[in-house]
Amino acid sequence: IGKYRLDSDFLKCDKSLLMEPPKDIAKQYDFFIKPGGVPYGEKNPVTPAVGKREAFMICQLISRFNDAAAWFKDTTCEEGTANHEKSFIFHYSLDPDNNEGGEKKAKW
Repeated sequence: IGKYRLDSDFLKCDKSLLMEPPKDIAKQYDFFIKPGGVPYGEKNPVTPAVGKREAFMICQLISRFNDAAAWFKDTTCEEGTANHEKSFIFHYSLDPDNNEGGEKKAKW
């Protein structure tokens, strides 16, 4: 589900970059929610070591993706038109009935 929340026009000059999670995200969450889990939204415990690895990966992936998108925009967009604001959120809420994603303000 997640990758389809990224619009196909993500690299357009006016589109924002991905919002980066806080650097201490591993300390903020001691659980994970399995995609497609039944029941949806069930919190499963995660060890600190696994949480640290998961946080490292998500922080690095989003940061690198933003770097690549910023480079692309800087080389293809008219000067001064590239949107470098990091405000796009994949999943705003874990509630499947209220989870539109998109450009919203972060809670962190």
